[in-house]
Amino acid sequence: MNALSQKSWAWFSQALTQHSSFSAYFQPLIQIVAPQWTTDAYRASVVDIRDELSDMYTLVLAPQAGWLDKEWPNFKAGQYIELMVEKNGARVLRCFSISSSPAHYARTGLIELSIRQQYKGKMTPWMRQQLQLGSFVNISAPQGDFTLLASADANKKLFIAGGSGITPFRSMLQQQALNPSSLQTDQNIHLLYYSRNDKEIAFKHELASLQEQHPGITITFIDSSVEGFVSADHLLKYCADFHQRTAYVCGPSPMIQQARKVLSELGLSSDKVHFEYFGAAPIEIENTQQGVVHFAASQQVLVTEKDNTQTLLEHAEAQGLSPVSGCRIGVCHQCICKKKSGVVFNTRTQKFSDTGSEEIQLCISVAQGDVVLDI
Repeated sequence: MNALSQKSWAWFSQALTQHSSFSAYFQPLIQIVAPQWTTDAYRASVVDIRDELSDMYTLVLAPQAGWLDKEWPNFKAGQYIELMVEKNGARVLRCFSISSSPAHYARTGLIELSIRQQYKGKMTPWMRQQLQLGSFVNISAPQGDFTLLASADANKKLFIAGGSGITPFRSMLQQQALNPSSLQTDQNIHLLYYSRNDKEIAFKHELASLQEQHPGITITFIDSSVEGFVSADHLLKYCADFHQRTAYVCGPSPMIQQARKVLSELGLSSDKVHFEYFGAAPIEIENTQQGVVHFAASQQVLVTEKDNTQTLLEHAEAQGLSPVSGCRIGVCHQCICKKKSGVVFNTRTQKFSDTGSEEIQLCISVAQGDVVLDI
């Protein structure tokens, strides 16, 4: 169906049903025989729930396929998905890395999400209690670019993981192990895995087994309660050839900041350091300018203070506005809005926008001077 035909069909459907498609109009009826079926996401059933640690569990999901369900697309090791569940009648969204590999999905039709239960969290403990075998959830298509580079000069890799930041690395290592041809003779991966103590190590036996079976994989477990976080001494002691490697870092924000700082001070160029935050990216900006944020659609004005490091989402909510938001860490893109003018600082990319009109994410954008938003 060409673009003109698609637009015509959408217009015809809108005219008859007030929905952009006939399937959306019949969604409530379809859900009678297909729980959680929706036009804007994929269905998956819970086939297992496995406790990994005292505060971490793994959801094993089977994306549905059939005459009602569209086929879930393939993913790359290291990517994440948006998991959508219903709580008290409202659909709630959270983002989680896929902790199993594409090869595992190809063999079994299953994917795994390994989830840390957040202390006093509203969703992660609730999901562990409420989801049961046979429950249906909605998932998005795979997203994210925290994936392995394929170039020949990136065959030597350094993984630095902290806590639940191990999940994308588990997917990458499992993918290498289940695809022997991808683990080339010159492919060399060294994982430094920082845990809060020597008893709280997710996938410890699995990772140790991968190391035993595959000479191209080396894993070093580091007890942070004894040795602290990433340091130059650790790199020189455990992975002395780090300067020859491409580094990938994932974990809590302070650990990532520390790892980036150490690697930079040791001479590893920034283009060889890739990272993904497990949580909100820290606001690393100096001399934040005072200015006026104009919420044009709601006709509200906020005067920011110099060196105020709140995001535009936080400013909007402080004004009593309720812009759409989801993950609040810059990955789900639910809070995208139009910036009409002004400069903002992106806390994930660490870059400034230009002054013109463009779409921005409110949850990771900090105003620099006067900004006009279309909300």
